[in-house]
Amino acid sequence: MAIIAKRSANSCASLVVLLALTGCAGQKVTHSGFLPEEAYGEMTPQKGHTDDKIYVKPGFDAAKYKVAVIDPVVWHPIAKAPHLKPEVAARMTDAFTTEIKKKVGKYYTIVDASECGACTDALHIRAAITNIRRSKWYYNAIPVVAGFAAGAAGGGLPPIPPPFPGGASEELSATDGATGETLVAIATYNNGMPWNMMGQWMPYLHAKRAFHLAAQLLAEEFKNNGAIQVPK
Repeated sequence: MAIIAKRSANSCASLVVLLALTGCAGQKVTHSGFLPEEAYGEMTPQKGHTDDKIYVKPGFDAAKYKVAVIDPVVWHPIAKAPHLKPEVAARMTDAFTTEIKKKVGKYYTIVDASECGACTDALHIRAAITNIRRSKWYYNAIPVVAGFAAGAAGGGLPPIPPPFPGGASEELSATDGATGETLVAIATYNNGMPWNMMGQWMPYLHAKRAFHLAAQLLAEEFKNNGAIQVPK
């Protein structure tokens, strides 16, 4: 019994350490300066998205616009963001740009800036990755080992979230192509989920999921404000 108690105590100690590590790995909404400063003051959490900050211009009529000009996503890191090698930053920004085009393209024809003329019926979309974390499989494996060890000792631990799941924070805006007025502004993020097992092992898979969800959130705001899906 003493041996089991000792093993359980060691398991609990491991849990405390893991949870402490987890707190260091999480993403959150950012204020990077990528968006116009006044937009940050107007963005607030909204129903169904209480962890995000969103601004939608009152009276925004998304059906008024027919095309979208989408700038390439940029890496605009906050002060504590990790350093990214140029080739990694390029892969991540390209992945996010692709997701935005895919989601926004359901409602608007995507065109180059040189093709929209006066841009009177165009949305201008900009986005930035402001923070990112890669998954670290060599740490994420520890909870699995701890769980097996506790089970063998007759104790057992509650599910432990992976300490380094990866994820990303993003800021996005949609402005009127002709006037530059901000129509939608979003600061959002997503952390890796325990159920997404592949994401615990692939370095940036959880970050790419964050890009997918951020692009989807922007498209949802267009839909909620009257955008009509483009016929296939």
